[in-house]
Amino acid sequence: MSLIVTGTGTEVGKTIACAVILTRHARRRRIAYWKPIATGSSESSDARIIRGIVGKNVEILSEVYSLGPPVSPHLAARLERRRIEPERVVDAFVTHALADDRRNLLIEGIGGLLVPLTDDGYLLASLFEELHLPLLIVASSRLGTINHTLLTLEAARSRRLEIAGVILSGPPNAENRRAIERFGSVDVLAEVPVIRSITQQGITRAARLFDRKGRLKQYFE
Repeated sequence: MSLIVTGTGTEVGKTIACAVILTRHARRRRIAYWKPIATGSSESSDARIIRGIVGKNVEILSEVYSLGPPVSPHLAARLERRRIEPERVVDAFVTHALADDRRNLLIEGIGGLLVPLTDDGYLLASLFEELHLPLLIVASSRLGTINHTLLTLEAARSRRLEIAGVILSGPPNAENRRAIERFGSVDVLAEVPVIRSITQQGITRAARLFDRKGRLKQYFE
């Protein structure tokens, strides 16, 4: 099986969560990292970040769309006089899935669940519906996260998307965690603390404390 990592919005820590997950689970299991659609490539690349941190242990698959402007995918494509074709992403997923039946995929989304991929209103959630994989939702632990997380859960469930659980990113906040679990009827599977040094050493330290019960390993077997 494979897993999609999505977020309650942009800049909530999806890529760092992916790095921690891979550091925690990829040594014993074959996992490839894939971010099929990326924007802001003129400034940085999430795939490069992952490669620099855990590249020795995982395969990094190429993006289907790597767009320069650091804006919403539909706008980034328009600014580059391109159009995102969701069927290309689905076809690439099928190719990757069939290439090696012993390899799992950790797929990172872009922005939040309802970010538009095309000007005609095809959303990221629509793509996830076609991939038929469980979602791991990364949410900030800070003020506002209860609303953002519950909205994301509601949007996912309205589309009958399977939810693996929630990861909280940021300073520990027990009350926010309890509220999300209670009102969202969901498990917070793990927490990723503030990582001051986004290096292999910093991520490795965080991974030692991450998902100690191994509840995510079922998605990589």
